[in-house]
Amino acid sequence: MTKPLVDNRRYLACVSSNQSVGDAVRRDVAETLAALQVIATGFSFPAVTDGYQWKLQQLALNDADFCVVILGRDYGPVSESGVGHLHRAAAHAMATGKPVLALVCDALSEPADDTDLLRRESLLADLHRQAQVLVVDTPGAIRDVLEQAVDDLLASERLRGWCPVGRGSAETDVKALQQEIQQLQTSLDQARRGEPGAGHSRRAPRLSYRVKVFRHGNLTTVDHELRTGWNELFAWAAPLLTEPRREADWKSALEERLLAQVQPELEQAHPEAHGFVSLRLDGVHFDDIKRYFRSLGWLSQTEGVWRLTTLGEHEWLRSEEPSARS
Repeated sequence: MTKPLVDNRRYLACVSSNQSVGDAVRRDVAETLAALQVIATGFSFPAVTDGYQWKLQQLALNDADFCVVILGRDYGPVSESGVGHLHRAAAHAMATGKPVLALVCDALSEPADDTDLLRRESLLADLHRQAQVLVVDTPGAIRDVLEQAVDDLLASERLRGWCPVGRGSAETDVKALQQEIQQLQTSLDQARRGEPGAGHSRRAPRLSYRVKVFRHGNLTTVDHELRTGWNELFAWAAPLLTEPRREADWKSALEERLLAQVQPELEQAHPEAHGFVSLRLDGVHFDDIKRYFRSLGWLSQTEGVWRLTTLGEHEWLRSEEPSARS
């Protein structure tokens, strides 16, 4: 399998089985997946499986990039409709277009009841039609067979995967770095020529916000407005993004910082108040802040995660110099 030099993607695999295959088999499957940067989710079905357990499995199936069905010699517990829970899991995965790897582990599972054989054969026939069936006869074969099948699946590019917070795909990272390099080059060229920075071409927005005022034992929500400049806004926002943050986390942290800034003004406007909590910035104004600083190349956003760019860090540090503040 040929992988890019930098690949931050991770994958979710929902593993479905009956408990008859044993903990050792499920552990070998989970460890093999983990070695391939695949996180195993899902549950094994106990002899008595209720509707809540099936619902949890269904949620895991919906989130998974692909599914692994471990089939022993039994059909397993059945639902109210008479269909086995393992059968339901396999059918659900295949109906939603998930790639399915079926590990048939007859030699590694407990003996089955003869009354289950026909229904198990029906399940196995469904798997042969729509899944990749892998027959495993020994414990040592599980890792080799499953690793090869998952490796082939990853190479087929059928899986979307996901990236941990703060990490983009290799292609996204390269594009972001190229853009930052170009912006830094432009800034350095201007500095060498002695040209001033472009400055802010737009007037900073009036920041409408709501805050809860604690007064006479009651909390009351009031509306206020903060007038400030882009430089001040960036000085408040930049330190919060030296490490990548989800947008909701960044907004919440910025609101906490704004509350500290407007505290004197609020105390003057509400002299009888005992405290101020839960400042909430107007969403439209927050969007305006995001767009503006992103258009300058000071902030970047990848898959909902925001961070300070190299150019943004340069501007932030420059603004903290005494000459910049004078």
